[in-house]
Amino acid sequence: MVQTRLRSKSERSSPTRRGAKNKKNVRFLDCVDLEQAQYQFGASSSGECDVVCDTRQAATSEVYNPPPELQLEKQFWLPTEDELRWLTSSLCVHLESVRWFGRAITGVVRVANIQFEKKVEIRYTYDDWATSHITNGSYSGSPCTNQDQFSFCIFLPYLRLDMRLFFCIRYECAGSVFWDSNGGANYKFICRSANLNRNPFFLTDCSIFF
Repeated sequence: MVQTRLRSKSERSSPTRRGAKNKKNVRFLDCVDLEQAQYQFGASSSGECDVVCDTRQAATSEVYNPPPELQLEKQFWLPTEDELRWLTSSLCVHLESVRWFGRAITGVVRVANIQFEKKVEIRYTYDDWATSHITNGSYSGSPCTNQDQFSFCIFLPYLRLDMRLFFCIRYECAGSVFWDSNGGANYKFICRSANLNRNPFFLTDCSIFF
């Protein structure tokens, strides 16, 4: 019969057997995961970021994290799947979904599969188009035979109360250019105070993963 006993605090735990291997799980971060990790852990006491930053984003660790009292608020609606398929067939390009955390915004664009060679650009501004920036979409799948998906990621250099982000989508294929600018109004985010009670339909990121 095997008996068990309680181990006193003064006893040392038994050493790990030599040669024993620990199982490791590896997962690559997408841009929202990276932003969330940096937002959560912040900077160390030495001023260096505890999480390795994406080298494509030349942002210093001191200004990377947004003030905790600020958050982005979506100012537009997204279509249902049936509406999205119809809009994409009619207009050739349409925004499918968005997620955001801190200063990172990711999204999926649906385009008509006109030809194999395609180019999707997201053009955005946070100073009312005094300046603008471009990020390219990357192919991420085909939900049906005649439509493709492209994913994108936008990093904002800072958040400021009442700051407005606008973006639109440019799709180039088979020598033609198509635009999705949300009916001419552009897609819009506003930076708001996080402690204000606002419309939950605009505050929620809808937990859309891709």
